[in-house]
Amino acid sequence: MPKTVIEQIPFSCTLTPAGTPTSGAVLTEAAPFSGYIVDATIHWPAGCNALVDVRVGHGVKQFCPNEGFLALDNCTPKYDFNEWIDANEEVWVEMRNASAFPHSITVTVTLEGAAK
Repeated sequence: MPKTVIEQIPFSCTLTPAGTPTSGAVLTEAAPFSGYIVDATIHWPAGCNALVDVRVGHGVKQFCPNEGFLALDNCTPKYDFNEWIDANEEVWVEMRNASAFPHSITVTVTLEGAAK
């Protein structure tokens, strides 16, 4: 049985209120190995009131959600996937704040692949 390697890629950003230059962000990180994206966990703090949009993808493909954005409040859901990704391919997270208050958003993407 081949050994498995698991790595979490954390993305975190404090978005300023809507209409300011840093009210949106696209964060990227290169995949450290080929394998599967097995989950994405997104944390929206209390007060986001479904006004902070988040989407996750790799390369040119968005996979969380399939299209559009997710926007929730005071929760940390984990979404399971079986999404293939090549080594060094870019994993990205886009965040947009449409509220009048700053919010710190965290997204963790978990990769799983065969150890070399």
